[in-house]
Amino acid sequence: MTVYRKDSHRTLRPMMSNPVRRMFRSTLKTIFRLISIMIPVSYCVVLLQHWGILNDIAYMAEPVCRIFGLRGETVLVLITSALGNIYAGIAVIQSIPFTAKEITIMALMVLLAHDLIIETTIQVKAGLSAFRIICLRVGGAIIGGLLLNQVLPESDTIIIHGIEANHLPFIDVMQHWLTGTLMLTFKLICITLALNILRYILDEYGIMKTFSRWITPLFFPMGLSRNMAFPWTIANISGLTAGISALLEYRKDDKISERDVGLFNYHISFSHSLLEDTILFLAIGVGIGWITLPRIMMAVAVVWIVKLLGNKDKRYLSGDSLIMM
Repeated sequence: MTVYRKDSHRTLRPMMSNPVRRMFRSTLKTIFRLISIMIPVSYCVVLLQHWGILNDIAYMAEPVCRIFGLRGETVLVLITSALGNIYAGIAVIQSIPFTAKEITIMALMVLLAHDLIIETTIQVKAGLSAFRIICLRVGGAIIGGLLLNQVLPESDTIIIHGIEANHLPFIDVMQHWLTGTLMLTFKLICITLALNILRYILDEYGIMKTFSRWITPLFFPMGLSRNMAFPWTIANISGLTAGISALLEYRKDDKISERDVGLFNYHISFSHSLLEDTILFLAIGVGIGWITLPRIMMAVAVVWIVKLLGNKDKRYLSGDSLIMM
């Protein structure tokens, strides 16, 4: 009996602790990734500002950015987010003074079109062409930015103070940059840790599956199959990569049709990571409604448009046809 207990203890202990260890390993990787992006990107932006190069970039981009109610400097936020990720965009945002209206418009545009290289590669696995995904997401960001510029009230209130680096001695610039970057990085690390613990609890105790069953009535008005409830929950709590993985598992088990897969892929092009990505922008002062409701509304609208077009031409639900015009 003693040997049996001893062996059982040795067997059960790793089983009990493995999920927790995986969660903390994942958290540490995310934190390392966050630090490796935030600090270098914000440092480069401050240097560009101090040397006057940012002013030249802003001058060239001003005519286009003005259409969205933004200043020329915002082009750096949009480009770094699109080619990099949200952390890179936030790193640029915290380095430059922005008003409440500007940061809200930028936040929505970034949330609609970020990490395009990696996320497009993942979405392609579920059937849509890379060209179509990029057109959808960039087009959505453009439409979202234009609409918010029309409906948001004008504001001169600076909620991201950044650094006026071209008017300060270099040593003062570095001091302000280091203080601001470390404070924001620490805040985002705390958010990341809390979110990973929350995701672990939701997954470990089956809360995500229960939640996905509760929200199934919402899927008809969204234009999606009720079978998409669990992949949708995963995509919006754990992120696009996890959502696509769950989707592919469902497809492998023949639980969903190719049509369902295609419509889901269209939907998450506009609306994914509603938990984490939204909270990241809440941390820097963006209102939740302006960056959440437009994404969901655009996702629902594009699914219904594709369904209507797909009734006439099935190619709209595949990855081989051209982007819908």
